[in-house]
Amino acid sequence: MAGFFDELSDMAERGLELWESPSVALGVTYRGETVFSGAFGLRDVERGLSADSQTLYQIASCTKAFTAALAAMLVEEGVLDWDTPVREYVPEVRFYDDYATRTVSVRDLLCHRTGLPRHEYSWYGTDYTRDDIIHNLRFLEPNHPIRTTFQYNNQCYVLAGRVLEHLTGTTFEELVSRRILEPLGMCRSRLYLDELAADENHAVGYGRPDGRDPVHGRVPIPYYRSSVEDRSAGVGSPFAPAGCISSCVDDLLVWARLHLGDDSVPTGVLSPASLATLHAPQMILDRPLDMPQAESAFHCYGLGWFVESYRGRRFVHHSGNIDGFSSFVGLLPDEDLGVVALTNMNGSLLHAALAHEALDHYLGVSGGDWIRRYHDHAVEKGEKEAQMAARLRGERVLGTAPSHALADYVGTYARPGYEQVRVTCEAGALALEFNHWHLPLDHFHYDTFVLDDVLGELPPGMPVHFHLAETGGSVDGLAMPLHTEPGCDLVCFRRVD
Repeated sequence: MAGFFDELSDMAERGLELWESPSVALGVTYRGETVFSGAFGLRDVERGLSADSQTLYQIASCTKAFTAALAAMLVEEGVLDWDTPVREYVPEVRFYDDYATRTVSVRDLLCHRTGLPRHEYSWYGTDYTRDDIIHNLRFLEPNHPIRTTFQYNNQCYVLAGRVLEHLTGTTFEELVSRRILEPLGMCRSRLYLDELAADENHAVGYGRPDGRDPVHGRVPIPYYRSSVEDRSAGVGSPFAPAGCISSCVDDLLVWARLHLGDDSVPTGVLSPASLATLHAPQMILDRPLDMPQAESAFHCYGLGWFVESYRGRRFVHHSGNIDGFSSFVGLLPDEDLGVVALTNMNGSLLHAALAHEALDHYLGVSGGDWIRRYHDHAVEKGEKEAQMAARLRGERVLGTAPSHALADYVGTYARPGYEQVRVTCEAGALALEFNHWHLPLDHFHYDTFVLDDVLGELPPGMPVHFHLAETGGSVDGLAMPLHTEPGCDLVCFRRVD
């Protein structure tokens, strides 16, 4: 066994160099015992501080499994029903269409089948509170009927968390701490950014300096922090139920053993029946969100977990990504095998590659070449994003000019459910301000401009189309492709000043 982990250590060191990543942490539990727990590289490059199995990383969307587990606990206690309409628990909730308002259940929220696309920029980067995010659901257009299509959506997990809060009379953060972290002894895990930053053994997040290059360069970047989060007042992140937890390898191995049903975990947290429900497929995916691979098939989503077949075994897993951090928790329940992998590099997939190497070892398989394959996938993904931006811009018409003087485009543009967009003109060039991003706008053709840098997770070169009033021809609106799922329209903003 030591021989394999020596080899894995060498893979990790080579992988850090290939990915130009600061650190990666890995833990493996097998048949109720920790067989490996450690880290490679630096949690803080500038200060030369090494990472270890106790180093705190943000786990982002791996938090969703905690939210689903809390819901399962309330179902066990008869307080919540998976299929009762959410509106019966939170009467003020409204969706864009009346049918969804009347019928969306907690099960629908947790398996991403409400019909809503991501609408990511209706919350990411905003100053909205948890109440605001939930209120704004009524303004977010679906692109599919309810219960027909899997579409990942963070706001629905925020609403699921609000249901839990209403039913228990306590905050989501208190529920996670009291019902999961404390009983399991996950004493290193944190729910507030201030607690993460204050911990002596926390990782600094890193990103790429050039949004066009997903695998080269490294710069420290700040934690993604909402202006409304205030630990001193007990106000957590607005998106907490979708992705607020920070944790370490040692704590997450306990969490993995809980979901594997190991006797080594304290009893009474989740029943075997609840675990079976959480891990049962609820929606079929038309394609995997992870790297396509011949080893996996039958891609589904359960409740807070992806569920599929991996090399013929039932595989339960989830990934997470937030500014500067990526995470992975994977379970092969029938093998009593769990793997946890964390990194402090935005968009890096090295952690997932090492996790798959560990899974394969215990399945008696070698030669997966996961580090190279995930690296090639990241490069290909970056190329596809550039192609997507080009496709959305369309073929450029040379020799055109804006229909108005640049000053005429300056103003504030708004639409319900999103924060306002401001267009400014500085030194003879337009710029766009949206959700705290400030991005130069380069003229493309006619009244279409392009963003000169990344906007959140959108690649550089995304178009911004200005609209002219039918009467008078003044600039009265703009439209952007803020969500890229099939069947989604441009997000349109009307000028308000």
